[in-house]
Amino acid sequence: MNGTPDHPVSDRPLRVGVLGTSWWADSMYLPALDGHPDVEIAGVCGRRKVPARDLAATWNIDWVSTAVDEFLDPERLDAVIVATSNDSHEPITMTAFDRGLHVLCEKPVATTTAAARAMADRAEETGAITLVPFTYRYMPTNQYVRRLIDDGFVGRPFHLNMRYFTGFARDGEYSWRFDSELAGSGVIGDLGSHWLHVARWLLGEVVELGCASSRFIDREPRPDGSDYERSEDSAQMHVRFESGATGTLQVSAVCWEGTDFGQTHHLDLHGADGTVYAYNDWSTVQEVRALRAGDTGPAPIVPIPDDIWGASRRDRVHDTYRDVFRVEHRMVGDWVDAVRSGRQVYGPLRPDLAEGARVQQLLELAVESAAGDGRMLDARS
Repeated sequence: MNGTPDHPVSDRPLRVGVLGTSWWADSMYLPALDGHPDVEIAGVCGRRKVPARDLAATWNIDWVSTAVDEFLDPERLDAVIVATSNDSHEPITMTAFDRGLHVLCEKPVATTTAAARAMADRAEETGAITLVPFTYRYMPTNQYVRRLIDDGFVGRPFHLNMRYFTGFARDGEYSWRFDSELAGSGVIGDLGSHWLHVARWLLGEVVELGCASSRFIDREPRPDGSDYERSEDSAQMHVRFESGATGTLQVSAVCWEGTDFGQTHHLDLHGADGTVYAYNDWSTVQEVRALRAGDTGPAPIVPIPDDIWGASRRDRVHDTYRDVFRVEHRMVGDWVDAVRSGRQVYGPLRPDLAEGARVQQLLELAVESAAGDGRMLDARS
């Protein structure tokens, strides 16, 4: 196994292959890898030759493949990024582990809890260093909320409300993300996985979970004309944390927000000693407001500390987002550094495949609850 504690990959660049040719691979993974001083982007693999070839040409990558089995070659790769459809994550990742490769796997990591747990178990057996990209934990607003909690500003937490509003599902076009066979669920998995991870990162383990979901948009058939089970485009998850605090995690892909990127994030946290609000309009506003118990008036803006911003730009949210991952080398860079050192160290509630499997379990419970009457289900692992 390359990059284990006994065999760190520290004497040469890490050879990383990218599976998947979507806009996300182009905008997140390839820029982050290209800007890392200790990475060689060894190849790109996609289902269709032309998109794979075009993406490789954009990033000056010589090796292009449309055959996954051929691509997962430990003679040419040390690690892979699996940015393909959800239903393909498990077979690709398991093969990669069997061939001694480290894996960054997109979320949701699988379409079932059983598959996700098998992946996490195999990673532990092989010593593979893994990461699941829960991107929003790295944004300065959420990093500062976490620090305020750790510093005791909120005291005993009472309730957390998080809202993720976006509008990419409003057009009704076919998307594999709303095809239950390929994705497992709709926004519950796609957006809800982010919020479940961040909520647990902030307040601890979830012990009960209920969910109500809706499908507002009539979605087109698959490109080949075949029918499929269409999944939800809006959902509200209700959670109870081990501490006794409660939370509402709302995710929707049918919201018209009218912002540059068409999405907004909102967070409200109340506790015995204080209140914290965070708002990100994905345009120019990314702020945290806080009010201590007993204070009056609207909650004032509390400046995010310089060490959290780091070298990231602060004017436009997209510039911050780019810099967090391309300049500060968070997330992808953390994984690269962990593989090269042979030690998986990501801090509290590390976002590895074990965490991906736990989130998958919660997603499955949310789907089960939504399919019933929305009642709270036992979510203890």
